[in-house]
Amino acid sequence: MRSSFLFAVFFAISSVGYAAPAPDTEGNRLEAANHLFKLPAYRMVATRQLYESLKTLPAEQHKRALAALSDPSVMVSLRGIISRSMAHTFTTAELEHLAQFFEAREALNMVNKAQNFQSALDEEVRAAAIRDPQLIKILIGK
Repeated sequence: MRSSFLFAVFFAISSVGYAAPAPDTEGNRLEAANHLFKLPAYRMVATRQLYESLKTLPAEQHKRALAALSDPSVMVSLRGIISRSMAHTFTTAELEHLAQFFEAREALNMVNKAQNFQSALDEEVRAAAIRDPQLIKILIGK
């Protein structure tokens, strides 16, 4: 009896903090994607991805796009593009999990370290190519 009571209390307490997941609708996806912009770590990642996407534009358009980034209305528009792309790609649950990650204290440090990781990876690839000349042929397709 006592164990049943303890189980019932534990179950009641554990379910208090649990909210039913939001249905996976287009509106909920967009809302979850928009929420990500409130998180500094996510904004850093989104900004980096935006700059990478802008690199795919022809040179003249790329130059104009970079210049336009100082315009607040352009930034609002780009946030919409990013949010719609996220909502198109991920489910509501996935976006909520991303938010949980980006809300974590460690997230900002991890995002900041991503560039260091890329530099370290670049160094390792170059070193491997020097040690193994066949590797560079494979990597560049010759």
